[in-house]
Amino acid sequence: MTWGDEGGARLDDENAFELLAPLVAAATVRIHPPPTGYAEGEPVPPPWGSGFFVAPEWVLTCAHVALSGGGAQGGRREVGLTFRGVDRPVPGRVEWARPEAAPWDGGTWPAPDLALVRLHAPPPPPPEGPGCVWLSERTARLFTRDEVAFFGSTEIAGEVVDVSGRCTVKGEMGSEGLLRLGNEDELLHGISGGPLVDLARGEVIGVVKGRRAARDGGLATSVIQLRRLPAPAGPVLGLGDDLYQAVVHGHDAYHAERHLGADSGQPTWTDAQNQLPAATGVLTPGQRVKLLGLMAALPPPLSTPRLDALVGELRGRPYEGSLPAPRGWRDGFGLLHELRGEFTGLEAVLRYALHVATDERPYPAKPGREKRLLERMDTMAEDAPTLPRRVRKRLQLEKQARLAHADPWWATRQPMGVDRLLAASVVRLDSLAVLELDSRFWEANGYDWRVCARPSGRNDPIDGATEVGDLRRPPERLLAALVEAFRRGDEPGSPVPLQVAVPYSLLQVPFDQWRLTPDGPTLGEVRPVVVRCTDPMPGAEDGEELATLRRARWVAAHEGRLVADVLDCHDGLPRALPERSALLGRELTTVPVLCRAPAVGGEPAALHRVMASGYNVILWQRELAARDASCDHLHDSLAHLVGGGACDRLVESLWRMREAAGTAPDGMSSPSWMSDLALLYGEPEGEVPEEDFLEAP
Repeated sequence: MTWGDEGGARLDDENAFELLAPLVAAATVRIHPPPTGYAEGEPVPPPWGSGFFVAPEWVLTCAHVALSGGGAQGGRREVGLTFRGVDRPVPGRVEWARPEAAPWDGGTWPAPDLALVRLHAPPPPPPEGPGCVWLSERTARLFTRDEVAFFGSTEIAGEVVDVSGRCTVKGEMGSEGLLRLGNEDELLHGISGGPLVDLARGEVIGVVKGRRAARDGGLATSVIQLRRLPAPAGPVLGLGDDLYQAVVHGHDAYHAERHLGADSGQPTWTDAQNQLPAATGVLTPGQRVKLLGLMAALPPPLSTPRLDALVGELRGRPYEGSLPAPRGWRDGFGLLHELRGEFTGLEAVLRYALHVATDERPYPAKPGREKRLLERMDTMAEDAPTLPRRVRKRLQLEKQARLAHADPWWATRQPMGVDRLLAASVVRLDSLAVLELDSRFWEANGYDWRVCARPSGRNDPIDGATEVGDLRRPPERLLAALVEAFRRGDEPGSPVPLQVAVPYSLLQVPFDQWRLTPDGPTLGEVRPVVVRCTDPMPGAEDGEELATLRRARWVAAHEGRLVADVLDCHDGLPRALPERSALLGRELTTVPVLCRAPAVGGEPAALHRVMASGYNVILWQRELAARDASCDHLHDSLAHLVGGGACDRLVESLWRMREAAGTAPDGMSSPSWMSDLALLYGEPEGEVPEEDFLEAP
């Protein structure tokens, strides 16, 4: 028998299942129909499935369980829940689910198949009420090769009973965080939505999705997919503005309070983890829960790119992969389990805590919160016998430098309010979200798509697939990949541009009018959207002279003052395009403008001719709907749209005009030319980063 640094006996041969099962059972719930329509005293309807508390008031389950009842009420879906201390269903509502509805063909619900339910009223606290599971903070694909346990409920002979079992994680399925479970134990009906527990470390790593039809074993969804909760629509001015941060804050605050409330006498997850050898790494479970609790008390990171830059420096590499990138301080802490850089484990943890305590905030921290985290960091450094003196000295010097550079933690910081966000709004063309589409010309309406994030020129593949359908209604999996790419590049007030790379035949698709949600704004209203042509000269390549001119125009467009040149219209009437020699001879900072679609007098091949004359930045009007043949409104706007700046000004100006058109007061429609305007913005050959997209299946 040995003793952990935070106290408590650690028994190496302790039965982990027996140790953890009571804690998991206390947090597991049953998901029922909403508690309306049946009277008190009537039998409780059988549950649709299982779920579990991840924070007080918050239950995680499967979307196919939470949405079993069908229609929504007032935009929200109601469910009933029973759990320890509650025998009759209490009401809850589904605040988030992905997907949001059953597959139209009645097939298996696609990944991530998760839902988050909020109770209408807080449940009673332990020991009378339910507890909360400990969610793994690690970012891994498979987490463990050791035995895992699952929990939930099932119906046997008309009686609903709790059930548990053990199996192993055999691998993964697809790129969306689905874990393949072995067939060592039977996954009974009703267990869907229950927790999947890593017994070696004492943490929940997944949500049981169900049995694999006509196959042995089952599937679970990684808890990392909870990061797919929607990002805030506007400035983050408080914890309630970001649903993900609110849930994670509640989780870590709960466990820290339970650990520190020693007088309760009730066993906690920290107590159990302290008896599991694999649960102790650089920090003991007690040190970890207190540190995460202090981090949870602070405002969240300013953005995913800022968090990635911090963690990437500490761990020796940036975050990569198709799984959702870290969003909160807890997520970044979890990445420190995988260090490849110059910092040792404890030094990396302490430097991370220092940055968390002194980083820029989206809104001010409550008084004293930052100071407490810094004091905790100092205590951990002083009490670590193996931490070299030079490391402790370096930490103190860095702390002094950071406090001198930023406002001290006892001063009130100014939140990133609307005014500051607008002032900071600048389009950064060095970072992009990229959607690449390839038409499958041998298959009607078939196409391959791939999405990647390019933060600061890096190429991070996210997802890709083969689809058949109308591109005006993109599939949900594609939209989910775009959401992830946006989050990896968005900064407050400066959304990352979307570049859509397509063959010439797809340039007329209105990608800027796509919507991430049915009732949400268009992509063009919330971020810059540009297109790049992947075959500007079908069947031919630039000669050396034209390639040199194309690259020169590209450089000039990013350094000079752009000038608009309307090529196909004059005094409100169509006119023929200039000859090729005249197009080649235009000034390097020229932005060609094509405002005449074929239906209103334009030349059918006009865009192709201009592209073939060495231009990679072009404004043109698609023909999406009937409109006034007059181009006067467009001409009047060109000076504001193009003049006076380089490409970043042009890209931002077009976005702002789309944004203004989309937010116009009711009854004031936007000009028809605005919905048809598109911007070709594509790097010349040799300027595009080396592709490393996922292969479409």
